[in-house]
Amino acid sequence: MKPSGNNPIAGRVNVDEFVVGGKETGKQGISCTSKKKKAVCAVELTKDGKVKRFYALRIDDFSNKSLKTSFEKHINKDAKVTTDKWKGYRPTAKDYTIEHYQVCMDLTLRRCIR
Repeated sequence: MKPSGNNPIAGRVNVDEFVVGGKETGKQGISCTSKKKKAVCAVELTKDGKVKRFYALRIDDFSNKSLKTSFEKHINKDAKVTTDKWKGYRPTAKDYTIEHYQVCMDLTLRRCIR
C-alpha cells in the first residue's frame, strides 16, 4: 500500500535509520559497503507513547539527501522529532524541530540517552 502523502505524521515522532539483511562476513552493523538494504523509519506516537502510525522508506545511503526525502514525504514540519545523533540529520534540523540523543549499548543491550 502506497501512502497518498496527504496526511503527514505529526506530533511526537521518532525517526531512525537501519539496515535489513542477514549476517555478512567482516561486516557489523551499519556499513557503507554492505549489501544490506538501507531504510529509515518514522513512528508517530500517541500522548501515551504508543505507536499511532509508522512509515518506512528504503534509501540508497544514510546521507542527508536520502534521509530528508523521508521527512519531506511523511513528516509534518510542525512535528516534534526525536532521532539519534547521526550527522545525516543535522541539515534537516534547519527545517524541522529535532531533538538528537546519543545511543550507547551496554552489555545488557539497554539504551542510554545522553
